[in-house]
Amino acid sequence: MSNIDINKISDDPEYCFAALKLIEQLFRDGKIPEYMFHNILKDYADIVDESEFIKGNHNQTKEDTI
Repeated sequence: MSNIDINKISDDPEYCFAALKLIEQLFRDGKIPEYMFHNILKDYADIVDESEFIKGNHNQTKEDTI
């Protein structure tokens, strides 16, 4: 098993995006509160595009935004 450099992963936009999408799903499922989700997004705003994530209603589906 190879060692994983956590600092390298946290600076990689693709890994951050994937992790934030998983966190977004926790928010959509009601597992984490809105303020927590948005604070996490703000922490990574310089690495990923925040517009790729939902804002507001956690029950909103992709079809609702089109």
